Amino acid sequence: MKAVRQAVIDIGSNTVRLVVYAGLPRAPLPIYNEKSRVKLGACLAGDGVIDKATMEKALAALARFETLAQAMKVDTMRVVATAATREAKNGHELVAKAAALGIHVEVLDGDAEATAAGFGILSDNPHANGYVGDLGGGSLELIRIADGKLGTRVSLPLGTLRHDILKGKTTKQISQMLRDDIAKAVGKAGFPIETGLPFYMIGGSWRTFARLHMHHIGYPLTILSNYEMPADAPDMMMAMVNDKDALARSNVVAIGRISALPGANALLAGISGLLKPSKLITSIYGLREGLLFEQLTPAARQDDPLIAAARFEGERLGRFPFHGDALAQWIAPVFAGQSPNDARLCRAACLLSDSVWNANPEYRADHALDLALDGSWPGVNASDRAVIAAALWTVHAGKRTLPEMLTALATPGALAQAVIWGLAIRLAHRLDGGTGGALADSRIDGDGATLRLHLTGSAVRLQSNSVQRRLQALGEALGYAQAEILG
Repeated sequence: MKAVRQAVIDIGSNTVRLVVYAGLPRAPLPIYNEKSRVKLGACLAGDGVIDKATMEKALAALARFETLAQAMKVDTMRVVATAATREAKNGHELVAKAAALGIHVEVLDGDAEATAAGFGILSDNPHANGYVGDLGGGSLELIRIADGKLGTRVSLPLGTLRHDILKGKTTKQISQMLRDDIAKAVGKAGFPIETGLPFYMIGGSWRTFARLHMHHIGYPLTILSNYEMPADAPDMMMAMVNDKDALARSNVVAIGRISALPGANALLAGISGLLKPSKLITSIYGLREGLLFEQLTPAARQDDPLIAAARFEGERLGRFPFHGDALAQWIAPVFAGQSPNDARLCRAACLLSDSVWNANPEYRADHALDLALDGSWPGVNASDRAVIAAALWTVHAGKRTLPEMLTALATPGALAQAVIWGLAIRLAHRLDGGTGGALADSRIDGDGATLRLHLTGSAVRLQSNSVQRRLQALGEALGYAQAEILG
């Protein structure tokens, strides 16, 4: 799959936003993100007409963003508009005036908007099974997803600009209001409710809520992607969310988000009361990523986004011709029987194992740790990040103690397993200097009490005391009494 540069301009109810992505189509990486707070949706709470000043501001943002995208030499660009434009009485004027500037605007209907949001979650979590909620300024989309496919979906006029309707209502009343609104939109049987499933949250206000929850519990990371919260978090945080002074003092809620947060939280509590989810999962993937995912072939959609992203970065950052997949195959025999998720995390560590060589040797382990924890990796939660980090730390730090923060993110057993992956990768790197040149002429396996490294062909000449020491360290970690090199 060839790397491409793609742009999406999203004309929303609150903002007009440009995001430019680079990398493989299966794992697009945002390289530029800019928004203009236009507030087109303000008209939805009034006479339904976009006023002249707002229209001009939106068009100016479109002109700027289209010019930027072209300057960035994007291969494709898609410009879409959502609830505010499609519901405004003069939304068609915005579309026509944009066309006069040479910018084609595609107005998404409610179903198309919900479809893109659902695909956004599947682009990040192909095996997700639950409900998706996309909270924008003008509307709320709810989508059922399972087995990599979209199920029933509904679009409701409950965006953040319309949350006055929630004032004075209890959580139970909001849940009932949602039930009634869904029935009115698609019929009582049109959107079946299944309890006990995850609820994936899309939207700036809900991401702000997740960031506040992180702050409240002292979470060690600030990565919002796939951050999990208990289903009762909205009720537990209700008092803080409704205290504007407390929000301002927290220094984690942007001033522009404070006014919308109480309504967004009340709605989330109502959804939680309706769906009774197992947990709430924050997503940084949404409509824009869903539009890109929708363009992929069915086969490409099945690719693991983490592996695609790690492979792309590993090849881009490595010193030698890329061999991360071959490395994963080389160490696989001593890790037979791993769970599918452990196997993919181990492969990701192999793909990224030579990505920090340009850092000072004293700090490579720290850079590797940061790469795993802070990178824009799709398809992983905090525990997965910590496990990859533990493996990469070990590749560069050997038996040095793992950083304490990792123990707050993953179980001791998962981290211990990752350390052994790191020792195996570390052995391979020492054997052939990280070139991958000896992988075809060597293999490792265990027999009884002995771990063996078999060398053939030119690899026989690569024996050394340091290779023996690293083989011994791996053997000890795997529980072997001895380790030997044959060849």
